[in-house]
Amino acid sequence: MSSLYFKNTLQINQPFSNNKSPILLFDAKTLDISQYNLPDYLSPFELQIINRRKSVSAKQEYLATRLLLKYLVITSHPNMASIQPCNISSEFNLQTSKLALHINNSHTVINTCISHSNGFVGAALNPTKAQFGFDIEKISTKRPFEKLAKHFYHTDEIALITKPANAEDQAKHFFRIWTLKEALAKATSRPIAKLLSPNVFTELTCSQLNASSAVVGKFDISVVSEKSTDWQCSLINLAVLGRAIAL
Repeated sequence: MSSLYFKNTLQINQPFSNNKSPILLFDAKTLDISQYNLPDYLSPFELQIINRRKSVSAKQEYLATRLLLKYLVITSHPNMASIQPCNISSEFNLQTSKLALHINNSHTVINTCISHSNGFVGAALNPTKAQFGFDIEKISTKRPFEKLAKHFYHTDEIALITKPANAEDQAKHFFRIWTLKEALAKATSRPIAKLLSPNVFTELTCSQLNASSAVVGKFDISVVSEKSTDWQCSLINLAVLGRAIAL
């Protein structure tokens, strides 16, 4: 059964469909932070957060994920099409372990999910508060993935990782298991630390959740939800993003 999770079944770069929810993917390295007047796009709370980020890459990832979320709000909710991006604020809810969007002068609160790895970011809205999570990780053979797996992972997972003869396939297995664990943690609002040692395939079955995954360039992406076919990923570029929120 675990072999099914290593197949790339997640739809990528398909046109948005009425019966599917989009996960937007974006290269945050294309953002030149110095070219933007941040108060036009970020709420006062978000400005405090991004100003605490020390590295340029961290600032790029933060700004990119917030712009993607605001793009989704503006383009998918007709009644919010005229809202200025700075009047939408993302704040983490410690009680629900969810990142939520708050709309100024409104009681509207929208749950979201984001992920980022080495400048590649993703964002999705979850207005129905369904059990849903996704994760992105860069596949790297330079990291000591076999050592990490033996220290943290379940023995069955270690066997799956070390079974291939070459390091590239081992890395793909390691990071696929990792993105599944992270996505499941987000979907169930559980700390990732509690999902490292259990067998993720067993945990998915016990949670009655489905998973689908794909590889985009050097990145592995996994989605966990009640019905994995409800979600699809779409790559978006700066030009498309800018047309909606006037970058």
